[in-house]
Amino acid sequence: MNWKLAAGNVARLVLRLVIALVLYRLLRGAGFYDFTAREGGGLAVLIALVGDIYAVLLAFTIFVIWGQFTDVENCVFRECNALADVLRFSAYLDPDATTAIRRATAEYVQRALKSEWPALGEGRTDKRTGELFANWLGSVIEAKSSTEVQREIHGRLLEMAQRTSQFRDERVSKSLTRMPPTLSGLVRSIAAALLLLIFVYPFQYEVSGAFCFVLVSVVVFLANYVMSDTDNPIKGVWNVSPRPFTTLPI
Repeated sequence: MNWKLAAGNVARLVLRLVIALVLYRLLRGAGFYDFTAREGGGLAVLIALVGDIYAVLLAFTIFVIWGQFTDVENCVFRECNALADVLRFSAYLDPDATTAIRRATAEYVQRALKSEWPALGEGRTDKRTGELFANWLGSVIEAKSSTEVQREIHGRLLEMAQRTSQFRDERVSKSLTRMPPTLSGLVRSIAAALLLLIFVYPFQYEVSGAFCFVLVSVVVFLANYVMSDTDNPIKGVWNVSPRPFTTLPI
């Protein structure tokens, strides 16, 4: 978990709240809320309406994003389990074939951790990692078998390699999938409208108005931050861990 990134966002939230509360105090002293008091009933209806729309839209968005997040996590485990199976069964092949597969696996995993993982977090692929994975597939396909048992094992290895390729393709594809900018903009716009309505609502007491605004601001901030953070399963405050790659027996 990236605590430094989280602390930076919290600090920005506190600064914005301080500025908003100072403005709230000035408007309160200038009599702005005496004017909005005449529209208190209409503002209450708008707050309820916009709040309901925001809640439904946010729930749907987070549900979809969280499903994608867990899919990436599951793909990492499945890919690493498949790689481990190939390593385990390759030990029964000829020594040269075993060595070639292990070397190709080590090269691919190291590159995936060092370059591909941060690249996916930035929304792009790493060409060299793809080439090393192709080399790994080649090492499995080209493995020589001198006995009937080894030929049967090689057939199993080919099936495992195919599944590994499918898991990798799915992991990369889902890691690069992001929420459409239009949807993200819509959710944030509705959140901003809700905060504005709370800000101008004519609460009877200044302290209660300020408290309600701060409370809603914190809730909206947390909701939107969870949405944006989990939208990128590789990079952020909380993300999918590459640890399964580091535990492979290579």
